Amino acid sequence: MSRNHFLVLIGVLVALAVAGAGVMWLQRSDWRSSNSKVGEKLIPGLVVSAVEKMRIVEANESVTLNRVDDKWQVAERDGYPAHIDRIAEFMAKLADLKITQLEPMAESQRARLQLLEPKGEPTKDAGVVVELEGAGGKSLGRLLLGKRVVMQAQTTAPSKGAAQPTGRYVVTGSDAANVAVILDPLPNAEAKPGLWLSRDLIRVSNAKAMQWGSGSGRPGWSVIRENETKDWRFADSGEKLDNNKVQDLVSVLLYIALADVVTDKTKGNFDKGATLKVQSFDGLGYTIRLGDLEGENRYIKVALTGEPPTVRVPGKDETAEEKDKLDKTFVENRKAWMLGLDRERKLEPWTFLVPNSNIESLSRDRTQIVPGAKKDEPKKS
Repeated sequence: MSRNHFLVLIGVLVALAVAGAGVMWLQRSDWRSSNSKVGEKLIPGLVVSAVEKMRIVEANESVTLNRVDDKWQVAERDGYPAHIDRIAEFMAKLADLKITQLEPMAESQRARLQLLEPKGEPTKDAGVVVELEGAGGKSLGRLLLGKRVVMQAQTTAPSKGAAQPTGRYVVTGSDAANVAVILDPLPNAEAKPGLWLSRDLIRVSNAKAMQWGSGSGRPGWSVIRENETKDWRFADSGEKLDNNKVQDLVSVLLYIALADVVTDKTKGNFDKGATLKVQSFDGLGYTIRLGDLEGENRYIKVALTGEPPTVRVPGKDETAEEKDKLDKTFVENRKAWMLGLDRERKLEPWTFLVPNSNIESLSRDRTQIVPGAKKDEPKKS
């Protein structure tokens, strides 16, 4: 080999070494670039109070939550009030989520992590999209949530513990080339509108009189009591009733939670259903109409009338100091009470679905509240 050939060969080897080093540096640079985001916020700079709209989309369902006059509403339920606590909890998580792992991944590999865009066609490989918008429709963040990361539960038993979701694969709108892992499975990221509705329906307390009737011809009843410590009795006769069965009904009225809001006003068949009217010692009147069953739920409508007292009736032998203290407490409690009543007054135009198992006692006719009555049987009215 001549000296010139040798020098040329050395030059080629040096050039190859430099090129190889350059490729390695570039690869190492890319690796550092993607992994430098580990520990950073998943949605950098997200301010929860700036969010005006949140949309969650799955393959065959979606829900849109809008903030109107600082009150959250569910668009798919004609603007019915949304579940504030659920929204606040979910958004707080989104603002706090951090990237724990980040890797580049081609589109063709993402189906196995359920990171395909939902297209309206049900598929097990489609993810869940979460979109956040601010004023003027400005995008504040977009996530494509995929498969949950699971870890085997620790157990001392010979058999393995059940797999527990500990995180989730996700692609952000600001970094679509990489797949991130977060340490939260985000179970609330569901596109079912019913889950995002405010759960409170009505709270009826201090009942003093109740009247029940049915458009289907079942025997009605009317009961009263002198005060909250007295037993109930029929208002129209001296017939004996089962006070425990009536009291069960009163207990149900203390809190009724909805399952969903019905946007189709023609549903329910309320003409043949039961109607319960309740008068309270506080001067309030509730009318509760029961409709048909829909699976495990029952259609229901509610209306509120009357005004609560504006002043407290002093008790016997109250001192001036006690009266002043109790009057102040009454005024403070009444403010919160009136807020709840204002909300309940707005429920009349709506039709709801309520778990029938929770309100079954509201369907009891006269034959079912007398001593020796048989156990309640499911009825359509």
